[in-house]
Amino acid sequence: MQNLFSRGGAVDIAMGWLGLLASTSLLVKAIELTRHDASPTWSMIAGALVVLSLHRLYRIRRDRPESNM
Repeated sequence: MQNLFSRGGAVDIAMGWLGLLASTSLLVKAIELTRHDASPTWSMIAGALVVLSLHRLYRIRRDRPESNM
């Protein structure tokens, strides 16, 4: 049985998707605040978090061992 908490396991992948969801919602809120005269720095930081979340999901997928079936 595969360990669910190992790198590339089910929990690791779920946390990656949860991080992407949270950073995307933060980006949407930051854009909304920027439209109401807030600092555009919030949008840039939130955009960077989205990129980092996508990079993490890419690395998990790339490092996952291929099944030989």
